[in-house]
Amino acid sequence: MKKFMMFTVATIISVGSFGSVMAAAPVTNLATTPTQAVATVPGFVPISFETEVGWTASGPSFTAELVTDQGVFDGTKALKFNITSRQTDWGKLNKLNVNPPEGTVWTIPDGHIMSAMVTNPNDFALQIRWNVSDNKANTRMAYYLIEPGKTKEIIYDTPRFGEPGVANGSWTGDGFGQKGFDEKNIKYTSFYVAEPEIAKVMVGAESISYIIDNIVIKPAPVVAPAPAK
Repeated sequence: MKKFMMFTVATIISVGSFGSVMAAAPVTNLATTPTQAVATVPGFVPISFETEVGWTASGPSFTAELVTDQGVFDGTKALKFNITSRQTDWGKLNKLNVNPPEGTVWTIPDGHIMSAMVTNPNDFALQIRWNVSDNKANTRMAYYLIEPGKTKEIIYDTPRFGEPGVANGSWTGDGFGQKGFDEKNIKYTSFYVAEPEIAKVMVGAESISYIIDNIVIKPAPVVAPAPAK
């Protein structure tokens, strides 16, 4: 198993046989002013792929590279994840794993959301999935649709949190399913695509890429009141 292999901005990592990699060389963040100011949430450090902290990548058929020319929203780098061959086994997916330090959990405070900026570099619409699990093994799956060449802020908000342990779903637009989770005790998160759904999701696409940056917990957007009639 290839595990915890080092790479820098100019390096592309190829992994086979259920490898796992992590950016291992600390890199100085050259940005003096982040593009998105985010209020500090105790216990959570925003992840903008400037260093090795907080993320790993795993699976049998992917490459991962730090890029500076596309999809960067905080700092100087983003992560481009390339699935080179779709897997047909749900147990062998290629994943980007973003987790709290061992022995700790993340908390999304009341009135906050968790979000990430995802860019679709493909010439077809991308469906990306984001799983979040709590410390009681409840896992929610949310999926998001991103048009070719576009960027979307994907979010986990109150409807997507759901009720811990209770399964429900919404299957229109950017949907979600499986059990709700405790947003005060987040243990694991992962990004991936529905590789085995070859006949339903991204039909005809054998290789799939996405660029991700600026995973944060921040205050939920303020919804403007409806105008008076």
